[in-house]
Amino acid sequence: MKTYKELTEELDEVLGFAARKAVGRRMKMLAKKASTKMKKKLNKMRALSHDKAKQKAQKSVRKTFMQKIAGKGKDLASMSLGQKANLEKKVDKKMKSMSSRVQALVKKTSKVMVKKHRAAKQVAMAAKASKK
Repeated sequence: MKTYKELTEELDEVLGFAARKAVGRRMKMLAKKASTKMKKKLNKMRALSHDKAKQKAQKSVRKTFMQKIAGKGKDLASMSLGQKANLEKKVDKKMKSMSSRVQALVKKTSKVMVKKHRAAKQVAMAAKASKK
């Protein structure tokens, strides 16, 4: 059995093309499962924890940096895997050089994420109430 340290080191490694594709296929299958759909529905009803909000904010800030580096007109989804890998390397380098600024952005975006989640929760609660 792997230790926690070995597992985290494994997760920190950059995924290759084949591994990235395999993860994508696995996630696509998981997204279709009824249990996953139910969990997502239940999570909409729960309050967003501080850790989850921070995680979502980090993802959002990273995506914003990627879009800025790629250019406004570029669609990130239509880029090839090689282009995405190069872009991710550039983003990592830029984010490391601006670490304090990035942390401030994450903190600010985290609050926005909590507000968005609250709004989505209100909509989900209203939809649930109207069904009854």
